Amino acid sequence: MLINLILIACGFALLIVGANALVDGACSIARRLGLPDRVTGLTVVAVGTAAPELVVGITSALDGHADMAFGNVAGSCMANLLLILGLSAVITPMALGRRAVRFEIPASLAAIGALALFANTDGVLTAPEGAVLLVGFAAFMAYTVFVGLKEGADTAVAEGADGAVATKTGDGAGTAADDGLDALGRIKAIASALPAHPLGALVFIAGGIALLKVGADLVIDHSVIVATSVGISERIIGITVIALGTCLPELITSIVAAFRGNTDLAVGNVVGSNVTNVLLVMGAPALVAAVPYATSYNLDFGLLALFTAVLAGFAFMGARHQMSRANGVVFVVLYVAYLGLALIV
Repeated sequence: MLINLILIACGFALLIVGANALVDGACSIARRLGLPDRVTGLTVVAVGTAAPELVVGITSALDGHADMAFGNVAGSCMANLLLILGLSAVITPMALGRRAVRFEIPASLAAIGALALFANTDGVLTAPEGAVLLVGFAAFMAYTVFVGLKEGADTAVAEGADGAVATKTGDGAGTAADDGLDALGRIKAIASALPAHPLGALVFIAGGIALLKVGADLVIDHSVIVATSVGISERIIGITVIALGTCLPELITSIVAAFRGNTDLAVGNVVGSNVTNVLLVMGAPALVAAVPYATSYNLDFGLLALFTAVLAGFAFMGARHQMSRANGVVFVVLYVAYLGLALIV
């Protein structure tokens, strides 16, 4: 049992390292393509931080652990919304912009509704239904990029001009500093510069995907062993242990963004990750194998839709277009209550 728990912890560590490498490489390529940081956060970062859930979902489906696949998505989305966004709001009030309230949150609700409808139609998520979810995901990403580029064009041009000046200034200083670097310093400098190079970015992406696969195998295989040995259902393991473990990248990203005052990134990361979880993380496994659905998850997805709607309501309570610290406390308390309910039902 102890060895299994250690291997699960190692799997989570590999998932985090792999997700970070994937995000670093993808963000580097996104910058080279001229995508603004805000759009990168809503798309590349959201997909990158959801990569652990994606790999775990596909692995679960292929291994025949459907309960764990749906549980991973339901639990991760609930943790993203209530725990991660709640803690972020406790640190600093979260801005709920008009676009988040009018498009991103409704898109999240629509994604949840579509998944629940498909899953309850015949008790299984089929390949055609998975394809529809993936088309919806592609449409969401395309519209997000289109609107973001349109809104941030002027800002991107200004930042590009400032960056050019900073680069010219920094080159001279960097040359002088390099002379004083010791061997370890040079290694660190090379390692930090790797993602900025196109080939280095591709290596980071490939390495990140490989680590995600190995980490997912460790987590899934040994979680099943632990669950079987102590009599815990795969559903409970999926919405608690695996969900919390795979959403660590979102947790780290949002908490850091909150401490830095970048509330748009924190909210966008959570909402974007939830849309990604529902449409991509469940759509992709359905393409490789039909995923049976247990009606017990109707409660989880119903609560997820309810709390997502509550998030939109926060924009019109108290300080307009803002999620307050009190709202954050409410979400964290609701998450603890949700976990308690999951263990009882």
